[in-house]
Amino acid sequence: MSEPHKLSNSIHKPFMLGLVAFGVFANGALLLLGILGRLQLFRRLPTSDARVSVTIVIGMSLLYLSTLLVRRKQAAWLITLIVYGFLLGSNISEMAAAHPIGSFGLAHFLRSIVLPLVIVGSLTYYRHEFTVKSDIRNFTLSLRFVAIALLTTFVYGVLGFLLLDKRDFHLEISLAQAAHYTVDQFNITTTHPLVAHTDRGRLFLYSLSLVSIMSLVYAAVALFQPIRARFSDQTHNRERLWELLSELHGSSEDFFKIWPHDKEYFMTPSNQAGLAFRVERGVALVVGDPVGKKTATAQLMNSFHELCRTNDWLPAFVHTEPKWSSFYKSHDYTLQKIGQEAIVPLETFVHTTAHAKYFRNIDTKFKRQGYTSELLTPPHNDAILDRLQHISDEWLTLPGRTERGFMLGYFTRQYMQQCTVMVIRDAAGTIQAFINQIPSFDPAEANYDLLRQTKSALGNINDYLLIEFSRYLLSAGFSRLNLGLCPLVGLNNRTDDKTIVDNALQFVYSNGDRFYSFSGLYRFKAKYEPAWQNRYIAYRGGLRGFTRTVNALNRAMSRVRSEKKA
Repeated sequence: MSEPHKLSNSIHKPFMLGLVAFGVFANGALLLLGILGRLQLFRRLPTSDARVSVTIVIGMSLLYLSTLLVRRKQAAWLITLIVYGFLLGSNISEMAAAHPIGSFGLAHFLRSIVLPLVIVGSLTYYRHEFTVKSDIRNFTLSLRFVAIALLTTFVYGVLGFLLLDKRDFHLEISLAQAAHYTVDQFNITTTHPLVAHTDRGRLFLYSLSLVSIMSLVYAAVALFQPIRARFSDQTHNRERLWELLSELHGSSEDFFKIWPHDKEYFMTPSNQAGLAFRVERGVALVVGDPVGKKTATAQLMNSFHELCRTNDWLPAFVHTEPKWSSFYKSHDYTLQKIGQEAIVPLETFVHTTAHAKYFRNIDTKFKRQGYTSELLTPPHNDAILDRLQHISDEWLTLPGRTERGFMLGYFTRQYMQQCTVMVIRDAAGTIQAFINQIPSFDPAEANYDLLRQTKSALGNINDYLLIEFSRYLLSAGFSRLNLGLCPLVGLNNRTDDKTIVDNALQFVYSNGDRFYSFSGLYRFKAKYEPAWQNRYIAYRGGLRGFTRTVNALNRAMSRVRSEKKA
């Protein structure tokens, strides 16, 4: 297949599938509006309460199914065909029983027979595209459907009250009153109930009640599953991944695959490979690179892709290392550089760089002022935790400071009890700054997360703390200290052709210091003379896929989960 044909097909097929889903939605809406049309056109109702009930149930069901067909749900495809089979059979029976036969008008024929047949034909033609299995719905998508269901009910009620005349309710109904009476169906307000004086008035009130009940039922179905998802226990899988990381000596950053407890885990059946991920806005964000033996990671990748495909997720790997680049490219991922990580060689820093004038002056200043460092190992007592909490809370009041989750830690007592903490005390013995050493799966490389100080601390206390921390780490047998990522650094070092994304990120780095101190963070870490290592996002779906991934990542990291309250 030629490239232009592939491109045309990739654009054409999603459009047609969206058109089919819209047709199902429109058909459901027409069924509901058709009831109002019959009430308006006929003084003597040509249908029964049972017929109205069935039509309403089918109409609301088609609205719900259309939202699932957009996501290519396999079960929704099958149920939609069953619903249309019943609908067509019912409509054909009605047409056959019509006397005279001509009373079954052309518009009614097109709406009741032709439109369902076109939709059934389209669903059958594209049957191989509906492969997504049922999963726990994304909460945002659930809310969208709830909004659609409630809006449909509202429009149905308002139009019905406006179409029916004074004969049905013995009063004129304005637009505001129509809206008020419709909302009353949900018992949100209290008012004197309307009394219908005709059969069609009574049937309309009955149908409005049924539409209201159906919308609430479907809203409950849509919202129940994501609520249930929040209570899934990942403890066992988390422990399995920890064992695998310990066995294979992962990186110093792999602790964030375990903490915070806001991720899910996917393992091969043999437990020889696994990964940590979280789904946000339909994107499966994987923390770092896969964990496992090389023979098992290919199987892991294929199985994870199948999981994403059947759940309609876009997979993306965040903060990946260069050594995995060829692996991702072989699985059809695009790599986007997101910055560089600063890795400090401890031997060189402690014995050479720290003796340079800048660091020597800082070291001398703090020692003359009576400042000292102290290493605290868990378990930490309540007095220490109270002081660290106070420092953290005060640090968060500074401009631009905020807690982040997912791929970073945030202050909780539970978190601190897992970490060795180095503190700096002033001459009076009061803790003025702290840094927490996170557990590292790399025996040669140490890492930290929180580096926080009080507002009243002596200037450059962070540098003094890192000097003391580096000395301790070298004596403890570590050879490297990971200072973390400098976002968007090094993007202008590419020698090959830059992409649109490269240029956009470079523009953000050059002009974004008013929102985030990119250059300031780089200068702070650069003076430690680190080795710089590239980090990437591996994504799919072109520019739109990258944009979705970044938005999902920002949302995931902005949510500080309920563990903070623990």
